[in-house]
Amino acid sequence: MRKEQTTLHLQGKTIYIVTAKGGWSLIIMPDKIILDNYHNKGGHIHPEPKEHKKEIKIKHDTQNENLNVLINHIKENNELMIKELIEELK
Repeated sequence: MRKEQTTLHLQGKTIYIVTAKGGWSLIIMPDKIILDNYHNKGGHIHPEPKEHKKEIKIKHDTQNENLNVLINHIKENNELMIKELIEELK
């Protein structure tokens, strides 16, 4: 499988939706927050852009389920509220 990427623009955020051989990722810009399942670790979020090694396990392992949570969060809050998003993903 080749790397595939699509882009979604929502409430001033750009979400890069990436699928590759090793897994998937959702990259939220300009916040630089990453959700992914690379490295055989299951779904997790990197909540601090400057500390990429920090990971918090999330309940869903599929890209679509996590994307739906993310979209609903941004629509309901009109912004990204990282602490609240983490709770919604856990």
